[in-house]
Amino acid sequence: MIKDAKQNGVEEFWFLGDLFMPGPGTSDLLDLLVSSNTTTFVKGNWDGCFTSVIEEYDTINYDNPEEIFIFTLVKYVFENLSDDQIQFMFNLPMTIEKEIYGVKFHLSHNLPNKFNGGDLVVERPSKNFAKIFENTDAKIAIYGHIHEPVLRQIGIGDERKIINPGAVSTTQGKDSNYAILKVEESGTWSVEYRHIVHDYSEVLSESQSKKLPYYDLYEDTMLTHVIHTHNAEGINENNIKYKYANELKDWLNDENNKIKFEQYRK
Repeated sequence: MIKDAKQNGVEEFWFLGDLFMPGPGTSDLLDLLVSSNTTTFVKGNWDGCFTSVIEEYDTINYDNPEEIFIFTLVKYVFENLSDDQIQFMFNLPMTIEKEIYGVKFHLSHNLPNKFNGGDLVVERPSKNFAKIFENTDAKIAIYGHIHEPVLRQIGIGDERKIINPGAVSTTQGKDSNYAILKVEESGTWSVEYRHIVHDYSEVLSESQSKKLPYYDLYEDTMLTHVIHTHNAEGINENNIKYKYANELKDWLNDENNKIKFEQYRK
């Protein structure tokens, strides 16, 4: 995606949240984005999961398979980030505003005060999308979260615009979507939606070599497009098969880890 964008004249990247999990990317992914002149990051729901688990590390319910799943994925990411990168995750803002040639853009992952939920899926009414603008005078809002390209106006007589670039995907046969935003010195702007297809086999090979937790479920998502993040039965089968709960207990009870976790408490 970055290669395609640069070939099309992109000079700067804005990242709209959900940096890590449930895939294999960790410090290498963040390094890639920073080195590619990604100047703007906002906090997504997966990013919120990461920071919440670290802040609330001693509240885990081992009887809940999905909690073991989230905690285990956070463990994988945490162990593969530098201290500075972990702090970076805690510093991510919910919203950012960017102004180019007098045109102001409001960036968030979902709603400005809520990075999860279905408030802004495509079929929602205009009043839902108007909530993005409640605390900004920007006339263009850009968000992520729903993984679908969107370009819409709030309503007749209300020229505020909503942009969603889609999502970078590595699932088999699925387009990887992003958008190129162009702003002229005159203040006119345009958006171009780009669609490319990745080689999912490379991602699966990387996931195996990096010993990605829940690889079985991740592989199935890559091949069939079925999402398993709330598949309690499938998650529990993996928890038993790979003894994830035991690994998690050792990690959370390690005194050196507890010292690190406490540094990030609210």
